[in-house]
Amino acid sequence: MKTKISAFQLFSAIVMLPYATAALFFITPEAKQDAWISMLIYVLPGIILQLIYVELWKKYPKDTIVTYMPKIFGKIIGYTLSVLYIIYFTYIAARVTRDMVEIILIAVMPRMSIYIIGIVFMSTVIYGTYTGVENLSRVCCVFLILFVFIFVMKWIILFSIPDAIKFYNLKPVLEKGIFSVIKEGWPLITFPFGESIVLTMLYPSVTQSSRVRKSAVLATIFLGVLLTCNTIMFISVLGLNFASTSLFPLLQTYRIMKIGEVFSRFGVFFILFIIMGGFIKVSFFIYGSMLGISQLIKLNDTKYLALPLGIVVFITSLLIAPNYPNHIYMGQVLIKYTHLPLAIIIPVIALIVCYLKAYITFKKRE
Repeated sequence: MKTKISAFQLFSAIVMLPYATAALFFITPEAKQDAWISMLIYVLPGIILQLIYVELWKKYPKDTIVTYMPKIFGKIIGYTLSVLYIIYFTYIAARVTRDMVEIILIAVMPRMSIYIIGIVFMSTVIYGTYTGVENLSRVCCVFLILFVFIFVMKWIILFSIPDAIKFYNLKPVLEKGIFSVIKEGWPLITFPFGESIVLTMLYPSVTQSSRVRKSAVLATIFLGVLLTCNTIMFISVLGLNFASTSLFPLLQTYRIMKIGEVFSRFGVFFILFIIMGGFIKVSFFIYGSMLGISQLIKLNDTKYLALPLGIVVFITSLLIAPNYPNHIYMGQVLIKYTHLPLAIIIPVIALIVCYLKAYITFKKRE
């Protein structure tokens, strides 16, 4: 039976998938106190990137990025790229799994074994992907509403705590000029905005196909606003130096939220929602790999790939780095050598090739 999701479910996935981990970190610390301006500026390139993804899909409305690459570049190059995208989705799932396991170890269960935490987390993901993307999309909609509620609650609590928010930490604004902010913020186009490339695997499943473009654009704008406010919160609450050097500035912000005895452990409640977001993100990336593999090998049912891929992701998450600081460093390297070509350069080249083919065909008909 054909998988079907709504335009709002796609909107929720495009927002939740990058936000689940992007909200944990102080992105582009090189821009310093102007990082929030950098985030706002790169919403526009993020929208353009979404339009590229949608335009490619419009050329091949029944295909995913794994199946239309061979049609654009030919069998040898196209199938090679398809396999690379499957590996890419699997590897990102492993990285996010490591992020979630580490935050549980640091914030909630410091004495627990990393293996036990990883197995429990991955077991949940495997079950989620086994049940199918329709169920994941419904859960994503619920989580989006909860995350927006938590987002509002964070600001209300911080404003209620005396001297918790210090907006003067945001000064001086544009100290080195607007071009410096643009230069330092370029990685934002890959992370968080480029990560939604995995959701191109869901475009053919959207029932209201005419609303895919609108949903993608609005979701990118909404995501940009959320992350901009998050960055402002980190700088104004923690200060630039602490926010830029902390492994999890969001966690440090939560620890400030202590209002009497009742809310002394309020941060744990928020961390639970972070883990839920991580579950959504890992599940969608694994599903992208499952669907891609099933399309390449002509497998009718993707759910049987949930267990083997889940095991691969779990093992990879443990092997990718000896410790968490090294894991973070590798993530910065991957922005240049993995995210940039796969999320931006190849889709742009693919769209240019499509236009060239259409132009050549048009000329031949004349």
